[in-house]
Amino acid sequence: MQKYLNLPPGPNQQRGFTLLELLIASIIFALMAIMAYGGLANVMDNSEASKEALLRLKQLQQTVSVLNRDFSQIIQRPIRDEYGTQQPYLTAGNNIDNIVEFTRGGRSSPSALLRSSLVRVAYRFEEDKFIRLQWPQLDRSPNMEAKESILIDNIEDVTIRFLDQNNEWHTQWPSLNSTAAAAATPTGATGTPTPVAPESPTAIEVVLQLNDWGDIRRLYKIQ
Repeated sequence: MQKYLNLPPGPNQQRGFTLLELLIASIIFALMAIMAYGGLANVMDNSEASKEALLRLKQLQQTVSVLNRDFSQIIQRPIRDEYGTQQPYLTAGNNIDNIVEFTRGGRSSPSALLRSSLVRVAYRFEEDKFIRLQWPQLDRSPNMEAKESILIDNIEDVTIRFLDQNNEWHTQWPSLNSTAAAAATPTGATGTPTPVAPESPTAIEVVLQLNDWGDIRRLYKIQ
C-alpha cells in the first residue's frame, strides 16, 4: 500500500489569492477610484466656475468702460428726430423704449474720414439685457436705424436718475421743474419767447442690478 505524505510547501511552490482577498482588493480599488474621480470632478467644476466668473467680469468691465466713455462726454447739442422735431441734447423718462438718450462727443475717426466727432447714443433695457444704440448721424432721416449692441445680460433692472442744480434727484429729464420754468419765461418786446438755455444736470447716476453680483453703481459729474 502506498502512503502519501503531507509535506510543507517548498520554496518553488506558489500560493494564489483566495476569493476573499480578491474581493477586498477590488473593493479598496473601487473606493480609491471613486475618491479620485470625485476630486477630479471637483477640480473641473471649480475650473469651469472660474472661467465663467472671468467672462462675467470681462463683460462687466467692458460695460462700465462704455458707460464711462459715453456719460463723461455729453455735449449740449440738440437733434432733430425722423419726424423733424427738435429733441433735447439729453432726454430720459419720455420714451417708451429708451431709458436715456443724449448727444456725446469724442467720436474718433481712425480712417481720417470727414465726419463729425459728435454722435447720438441711447440705452435700452429689454428683458434681462442692457442694450446700447448709436445712430450714424445726429439729425435723423426717416429711414435711419440705430446700431444696437448688447453690453451685458442677466440684468434684473437698470435705473438712471439726474441731480439738478438744487441738489434734487429726478428720474425724468428734462425735469418737470425745468419745463415749468421754461414755460413761465417772459416774452421779449416782439412777443416772441425769450430763448432759454437748456438746463443741464450736475450729475447722473446709473445703477445696474445684476442677478448674480448685486448692484453696480456709477456716478458721473456733468461739466
